[in-house]
Amino acid sequence: MKRLLSILLVAVLCSGACVAPVAPQGAPADDDGGASAAVNDLLGEIMARGTIRISTDPNYAPQSFLDESGNFVGFDVDVAEEISQRLGVEVEFVTPDWDLITAGNWGDQWDMSVGSMTITTARQKILAFASPPYYYTPAQFAAVEGSGLETLEDLNGATICVGVSTTYESWLMGDMEGLGLPAASFYVDSPPADVNILPLTVDNDCVQQIQAGRQEFQAFLTSNTVVEAAIAEGIAIHRVGKPVFSENLAVAFDKSASRDIASLVEKVSEIIGAMHADGTLSSLSMEWFGEDLTSDPTK
Repeated sequence: MKRLLSILLVAVLCSGACVAPVAPQGAPADDDGGASAAVNDLLGEIMARGTIRISTDPNYAPQSFLDESGNFVGFDVDVAEEISQRLGVEVEFVTPDWDLITAGNWGDQWDMSVGSMTITTARQKILAFASPPYYYTPAQFAAVEGSGLETLEDLNGATICVGVSTTYESWLMGDMEGLGLPAASFYVDSPPADVNILPLTVDNDCVQQIQAGRQEFQAFLTSNTVVEAAIAEGIAIHRVGKPVFSENLAVAFDKSASRDIASLVEKVSEIIGAMHADGTLSSLSMEWFGEDLTSDPTK
């Protein structure tokens, strides 16, 4: 940031504009309340650097994935790019593992997550979330064709694949307190009994391992959007039973960031609200999911 300020100062002086004397770098500024505040504010830092660093997943179609040219595409990617455009900055995507994102303590390596993260009580202790959520999706079981798994009752005692540190893993473990979803979000009373949980790095790994012929599991739990995308690609799976719970998915921020996140959370929340109001989120949802998932299904 100091380098940027220096470049701007040289440019202004060279243009012949009249400016007030500027204190040397490292010296205390006089009557500089706004600028000093910006130094300690993450939104101010983002605006000064001209880029916002957003974490996403390169293997979570149709929310976020790499196309044949190696470019990030998907619903979450489009939402992130729209937020950055409305902020007036460029977006820089980073791809940490999901369990690192949900754990908080990002060490200022990225500014926010636009990665279909469900708001939970446990996560709210370490992360802040934009309000309102930008979309909602049901959690859905799926199984390999010919597995004999057709109903939720058939899953009792089965091995179930999930993404590690996901809401799906928490729900299967029976950690309802940590999951922290409102009662209206649950569509069934409890998870299948006596299941063996097989966690992989991300949800889509479950689909890909089935496609590769892995035999340790025959069923998995993930977002219905992932299930539908896999079926559309011709992968030999089918839905098992009805959705089990609904997720409120929101932009997330690290409470332990070294710069104050309050104004960034407020500004992104304002942008998300505007994207709901002007139909941008609905249009993107229709484009990527074939349906509008931007209304709260519990209301």
